[in-house]
Amino acid sequence: MATDKVPEPVLSFESTVPRRYVHRQSVTEVFLTDCVPASEPDRYVLGAQWPRLHGFYRGRGGRYDTMLLAETLRQCVIYLAHTRYRIPLGNPFVMQTLEITAELERLQIGAGAAEVSVTVAVSGVRRRGSQVTGLSAALVFEIDGRRVGSGKGSAVVLTPSEYAASRWGDTGPRTIGRVPEYRLVGPEEVGMSREDDVVVGATERHGRWRVVPDLEHPVMFDHPSDHLPGMLMLEALRQSARAQCARPDAELVSLSVQFHRFVELDLPTEAVVSNAQDVPNGVRVVLEQHGVPTASATLTLAPDTGARPRAGARTGG
Repeated sequence: MATDKVPEPVLSFESTVPRRYVHRQSVTEVFLTDCVPASEPDRYVLGAQWPRLHGFYRGRGGRYDTMLLAETLRQCVIYLAHTRYRIPLGNPFVMQTLEITAELERLQIGAGAAEVSVTVAVSGVRRRGSQVTGLSAALVFEIDGRRVGSGKGSAVVLTPSEYAASRWGDTGPRTIGRVPEYRLVGPEEVGMSREDDVVVGATERHGRWRVVPDLEHPVMFDHPSDHLPGMLMLEALRQSARAQCARPDAELVSLSVQFHRFVELDLPTEAVVSNAQDVPNGVRVVLEQHGVPTASATLTLAPDTGARPRAGARTGG
């Protein structure tokens, strides 16, 4: 006996979801457009639109920037948490892990903005009473029915008082000092088209790169933050890997990162880069503050064209 096929969800790409549900202040930085439940519990299909020319995540070689997968993943997890799992808007999210893998050859920029279908399977939902305190998600990204990437992420959700306690302890919020100044590398060294988009500077120590946040950056600091934003951390991982390998045009194939602790804005942060011997074209990067790891990651770059890691690094300012 024939069974009726479950129809594919119909997504709308006419407008973005409310910005507050993805923790963005600027509407132009909201990628999500729709969300419909799938046929199984805790499964959803979300729509997202990627512009052909983003102000920061600019594609190269006619392809979309892989980091769009990471930002879309972030928005999907936060959106579902607020709208489907009833997490109050005032409750902060703390990402614990994030992974993305891109099908580079399928990320071609076409004649119009990409309409992306994202299938999300939520798992590991943790609760305290009726309140959700954490969840995980696995995502598959498709354009025109073709898989272009995948991702995973996990996060904990804190109440405002729990967040304050985890950030400041019993002393209450401290006054954040001045962000340390440091000389940036040239944009051509990390594959950026504008100096304003560079987030790392060179140091005197081989394999170490200084993370240089710009609190006025309209994308990295879309809204005020009392710590280094996660997406800026990801960009620092990528740029330091490109700089260390002397491969500014290297496209990012995959990224797997664990976030260990908050990164303070007014303390020096360094990216420590080394080869990942067990991963082809892999690079390990650890972000440190005063020698304490704040995040650790493995990045896979597209196969190189013969360039090798530089013997040293120029002196920072």
